[in-house]
Amino acid sequence: MKSIIRRLSALLLAAVLTASLFSGCSAKEKRINFMYPFTADVNSYDPQVAATSDEFLIIENTFEGLIRMQDDGTVVKGCADSWDISADGLTYTFRLKQGLKWNITTDQYTEGDHKGEYKDKRLQLLGYEFNPDITAHDFVFALQRAVSPETQCPMFPSVAAIENAVAINNGTASPDTLGAEATDDYTLVIHLAAPDEGFLQTLTTAVAMPCNEEFFLATKGRYGLELKYTLFNGQFYVSQILDASYLLKRNEEYKGEFPTVINQLSLRISANDEETGSKSVAGRLESGSYDAAFITGQQTEQLGHDSGIAYVPYEDTTWALLLNTGNEVFQNDDLRYAFCVGLTKTDVADKDYLQAADNLLPRSCTVGGQPAAEAIGRTTYTPNEEKSITYWKSGLKALGVSDVTVTVLTVPEMEMPLKEMLQGVQAGIGSVIKDDDGNALHFTLKVETASLSELSSAVAKREYDAVLYPFRSSSTSPVTYLKDFCTNNKTGFDATAAEAALTEAEGAQDTAAQTDALRRAEQAIVDSFSVYPMLRETSYYASAKGVTGIQFHAGSGRVSFVAATRED
Repeated sequence: MKSIIRRLSALLLAAVLTASLFSGCSAKEKRINFMYPFTADVNSYDPQVAATSDEFLIIENTFEGLIRMQDDGTVVKGCADSWDISADGLTYTFRLKQGLKWNITTDQYTEGDHKGEYKDKRLQLLGYEFNPDITAHDFVFALQRAVSPETQCPMFPSVAAIENAVAINNGTASPDTLGAEATDDYTLVIHLAAPDEGFLQTLTTAVAMPCNEEFFLATKGRYGLELKYTLFNGQFYVSQILDASYLLKRNEEYKGEFPTVINQLSLRISANDEETGSKSVAGRLESGSYDAAFITGQQTEQLGHDSGIAYVPYEDTTWALLLNTGNEVFQNDDLRYAFCVGLTKTDVADKDYLQAADNLLPRSCTVGGQPAAEAIGRTTYTPNEEKSITYWKSGLKALGVSDVTVTVLTVPEMEMPLKEMLQGVQAGIGSVIKDDDGNALHFTLKVETASLSELSSAVAKREYDAVLYPFRSSSTSPVTYLKDFCTNNKTGFDATAAEAALTEAEGAQDTAAQTDALRRAEQAIVDSFSVYPMLRETSYYASAKGVTGIQFHAGSGRVSFVAATRED
């Protein structure tokens, strides 16, 4: 699977659910077709290790957890028929619906060379008939895997409130001590160490999807890496991966509350590189070639006012100014500080989707059920021209430099907002022509544009002075978002303090402690003055005219086609 997926990852895919009623076919064979842009950034079908938007998208449609959450936040049945929460918010009891099955068939060949063998290759792997019933034990094992250090689950922070989860993740306790138990085959009890207001929402996400221990062990470490090493329990299952498409078929074994009328989803590849352009995506939505898509604020400007496209806004992107600490000038702490506090911070007047940023975390990242950005508060500093000039002079003196040229890179569509930000630097630092000893100073500020791929290459190689760069969240986890600034350190800052605070945030057992640790982690990053948040960008989930029923989950890449319909 990986080799095929890797070949696709550079392409913009289109998810096509093909819809037509063929003559002589029953209603059950009706195929509804949708087109959806998809990047094929998929390395595994294992929910407990899912990390990319595309992995979350597939898991959303091929797995079902204990509960589901509707667009208005209402919690509805999934595999659980009913549930109770104790008055102190520490004990969750779920009673599972009986008769739910994994998508595995026990049929055997009745004739020919393979007579007596199982038709399903996964049973061939096991070598014996497998009990396909979904039980409470599958959810216990899934949660044990999510907190186990061997799994390295990207979404561990979201389940850290479960009793003993932190100790298990630290390697000081065994997974079987986790506060999750099956009191019988169809009753699951979860004990939290501290109340977690967002725990029900967590249970709707990939980290809490079921995993059958017997099948998992039979794969010998290959679970989720290929279709033959994966079990699905949702409305669809991945049937095939071809050179030109992913094929998802309706799971006939699904007996839950929300069956789909869609017979087949085909995630088809488009080899046309022009489709990666923002104008093309917007145009295809408007023409109906795409039925839905994630689009940026800039892409909305390509759409007509009467396009009939429906939008669901969400804020998942922060544009930050990066100052390269390996640069001759910005190796100096005072010069980075001077540059940052000299910047002009303001909303972009003619672009409703761009607002001044007070911190790094976008609103799509949540803690305790609310936007983490609101919870931690402002981490940036009020612009101060006087301090900017003072620290600029002291930094230049420390370096023994009098002539400075700074080139700031960004993408073409952000050129004008960037120039607005730099007005304060030009008016302050740019006005300094002599140091305190009367020596002449020279400052040149340039703005250059490049494509996002070129920008990313320059940042990865650390071949830049400064760059206005976008950071998008791929999940709702603030820990995961902030960790990226440390593990993929694009500016070379000292991440020690931030990493220590993030370790605390991962292990926090209540919302207040996690919020405090997140605040300290972000403050440590911002106080390096090499990653300075400047703008918040609102993006959109967009549905074409006549398309309804697609459920979008802000910030996570989760898109459910289960209830999707389209007026022909």
